[in-house]
Amino acid sequence: MPEYFEKDLLTPELPSSIDPEKELPNPIKPAEELPAEDVQQSDPFFDYDPVRTLLSWKAPSRPFRKKDRSFYTTVAVLIVLTSMIVFLAGEKILVGAILALGFLVYVLNFISPEDVGYKISTQGVTIGDHFYHWQELDSFWFSEKDGHKLLHVLTRINFPGVLILVLGSDVSEEEVRNTCARYLPFHEIAPKTMMEKWSDSLQKHFPLENPHR
Repeated sequence: MPEYFEKDLLTPELPSSIDPEKELPNPIKPAEELPAEDVQQSDPFFDYDPVRTLLSWKAPSRPFRKKDRSFYTTVAVLIVLTSMIVFLAGEKILVGAILALGFLVYVLNFISPEDVGYKISTQGVTIGDHFYHWQELDSFWFSEKDGHKLLHVLTRINFPGVLILVLGSDVSEEEVRNTCARYLPFHEIAPKTMMEKWSDSLQKHFPLENPHR
């Protein structure tokens, strides 16, 4: 009977110049053996992290400036006069609410706030222990109050309607704007409600403290 297969077709023949028992070099070097210039730092495989902090700083939890004596005197006079009018009108329960409001104004303007941590990450905004995802936020703008730069972030949730972040001395407005603009629209002119416009106008014409020189 003739032999149909004289060679082993499954095992390729090696050239005579190659020693089959000698291990061939690996043409692909491991990543750790590659020179630093050969590693593409922009390659997402090396530096992409979907959850990372972009900016972080510490600042007071709210804008604060120590008021002078004229502020507390004016507030006290307004509360006393308003309480007397409401009392004569027979609204005794409303008198208690006015006194409580006056006490709150005194506390907020006399006791300095504590510092909290602010963080802007690829996932959202963190204020202290509260985190807000980018999907819950709508847009942002900047303002200034009591000598502090403020970042306002409008939300899509009922409460809070607006987040207010006090910018610290170690972070600039330009850095925060460029970072937030990746995820949210920016208002070049700060939007104000009718109540805020009315409050600003009242404060301008009837200041609660003597103007600073």
